[in-house]
Amino acid sequence: MVGSSIRFIHSADLHIDSLFKTKGHFPEQLLDRLRKSTFEAFDRLIETCINNKVDFLLITGDLYNEEIRSIKAQVHLRRGFERLQEKDIQVYISYGNHDYIEGKTLPIEMPANVHIFQSQNVEFFPFEKEGDVLAHIYGFSYETREVRERKAPFFMKLEGADYHIGMLHGSLDTNTDHDVYAPFSLQELKGQEMDYWALGHIHKRSVISTDPPILYPGNIQGRSRKEAGDKGCYLVEHRSGEWNYQFVPLQSITYVSTTVDDLETTSPEELEEVLEKAKEREAVGSPVMLTITMVGYAGSIEDIQEWVQVLNENEDFNSDDWIWIEEVKVESRTTWDEEELMRGSHFTGELLRTISDLSEEEVEQWLSPLFSHRKVSRHIHSIENEEATDVIEQAKSLLMERMMNHEGRGTM
Repeated sequence: MVGSSIRFIHSADLHIDSLFKTKGHFPEQLLDRLRKSTFEAFDRLIETCINNKVDFLLITGDLYNEEIRSIKAQVHLRRGFERLQEKDIQVYISYGNHDYIEGKTLPIEMPANVHIFQSQNVEFFPFEKEGDVLAHIYGFSYETREVRERKAPFFMKLEGADYHIGMLHGSLDTNTDHDVYAPFSLQELKGQEMDYWALGHIHKRSVISTDPPILYPGNIQGRSRKEAGDKGCYLVEHRSGEWNYQFVPLQSITYVSTTVDDLETTSPEELEEVLEKAKEREAVGSPVMLTITMVGYAGSIEDIQEWVQVLNENEDFNSDDWIWIEEVKVESRTTWDEEELMRGSHFTGELLRTISDLSEEEVEQWLSPLFSHRKVSRHIHSIENEEATDVIEQAKSLLMERMMNHEGRGTM
């Protein structure tokens, strides 16, 4: 292994053909750009493979956004893989919790350079280069939406190759931000003697170990402010006995959040300048979906909404650097220590602890009568998980502000 070399791209969570269902209130031209973004990011992924002359491409789960794989998405992937086949670049794919095997499929035959793990049992593909087996690539695919068992112990190193690479769509058993599928511990992965772990499922890139390298590349295109910043893949190389990995951004549209402070005395006339400066500060030279948090603003919300509408109407979606203000949130300047309050035995502490323990299912259950109401449902759109989180946070801030004001007047 010390004398050999290998170069590949590690990607995951493509979510091709995401429909952005909750964005139906956006202009059609913007919706079209959003819907194209995952396809464009995938095209950049293919270009990155070709430009860097990699040996192969790894895609660790969730190629598609739902278990129903559109013909459009499958054909687009096939055409990209055919471009790789022309360059003799192999592709190794495992399916995850969004594109699991038993989901409804419209099968499109992939070219011969595409190797797909077809079982929930851990298997391996040999990668050959110049007639020799250079790597064993191990993995499995989800057969159903949920895989709760620990899969790491089944990644058994089989001799006969210089490199042993594990593809695992799952999460650390200590993770609290995502559904924990195919759970594993860092110790488990290190104990399986893989030379590299290509992880998927978590949409935020991270290096959780360097020896051996254990990496999440994140998804290739953000789809909400919860998936902010650069999105892409890792270019990985082993040469002269050392592993090197470089993040390569692929996104077409970048989600960005920014905060503006000291707005207590801001007049309606000054809002245009405040919003414009926020846009200028977060310009990245490519399309941006911008969320602005205004701290301390005490004026009219309607004034903000009008200025946002005026500024957004001037954006040219045919350009390469438009910035769309997706949302403006107004926050009061907090005058209490939430962590300290949560530790208390008083009513406020109990209330905060109850709010922090709310599950997404409970929020969905509470809001369901609103979305199923015959008259109201026509005027509102369903909310995603991060939007529900924002609603809870805004409600909590409003409630706490009212309670603190009452306490200050001695009425509680």
